Amino acid sequence: MRRGGRILVLLGLILGLLTAGGTFLVLSSSQSQGQQIPTRPVIIAQQNIPARSEISPSALGTANWPEAYIPVGAFDKSDQVAGKLAIDAIYQGQIILPQMLIDKTQVKETRSNASFLIPDGKVAVAFPITDLSGVAGAIQAGDSVDILLTLDPGTMSRAALTTTTTAGTQGMAASQLMLQDVPIINIGAWPSGPTPSNQSNKSTGPATMVTFVLDRQDALALKAARELGTIELALRRAGDHKSMQTESVTLQYLNKRFNFNLVPAGK
Repeated sequence: MRRGGRILVLLGLILGLLTAGGTFLVLSSSQSQGQQIPTRPVIIAQQNIPARSEISPSALGTANWPEAYIPVGAFDKSDQVAGKLAIDAIYQGQIILPQMLIDKTQVKETRSNASFLIPDGKVAVAFPITDLSGVAGAIQAGDSVDILLTLDPGTMSRAALTTTTTAGTQGMAASQLMLQDVPIINIGAWPSGPTPSNQSNKSTGPATMVTFVLDRQDALALKAARELGTIELALRRAGDHKSMQTESVTLQYLNKRFNFNLVPAGK
C-alpha cells in the first residue's frame, strides 16, 4: 500500500475513535442526568439553639437533603418549629425532628418540664392562697395579679421599724400595693405525670397554691412579706400591664378620705 493510502487509513481510524468517544461521553452525560439523586427541603438549625430555650424563626433555615437520608418526621416548614421549645441543645446544620421539641401547651404534662415556662432572668415561686386571698378561685394560669401587703407594726420589734413615717401614723397597720403585674404560670400542684385520656386535667377541689414568676429580689421580698404580714391578690384585667402609683393606706388615711372624723378615746 502506498504511503498516502496508509495515511488515509490512519486518519479514518482516528476519526472513528473520536466519534466513538464523543458518543460515549454524550451517553454517559445523559445517563448521569437521568440518575440524579432526588432531594427535598427540610428545616435545619441555622445557628446553635440552647437547650430549654424558645426557638426563634431567625434560628431556622431550609436545606435540600437526599430523600433517602432524611429522618422520619423531619419538618419542611419553619412555622412548624418556630415558637416551640428545644428539649436539648440543637447544633448548627442539624435537621430538626419532633423528638427535639416540646410545645408550650404540653409543658404541664409533667412537672419536670415546668422550668420551660420560666422566662430568662426569672424564677418560679409557689405561694399559698385561700378563697379570699385567691380572688374566690377566679385566678387561672396565664393571668397577672397585683400583690397587696398589710404590715402591722404592733407585731414587729422597734428595731425593725424606720422612723421616717407619716406624722400621726406611728404604730398603725398599713396596706400597700407591693408588687404589680405578676404572672401566674400554674394553679394548684403541678401534675406528677401525663394525664390519662379518660381523666380530666382539672382539679376537683379549690386550689390552695399558685406559682408566680418573679425577679429574684422580688421573690425574696415576697417570702419576707408572707412571713411578716398579710397578703391578698388582686386580679388584673386581661391585657392590662400598666404600672400604677398608689398611696399607703392606714387608719389615718381611711379616717380622712372617707370622712369618718374619728378621734382617739378620752378626747
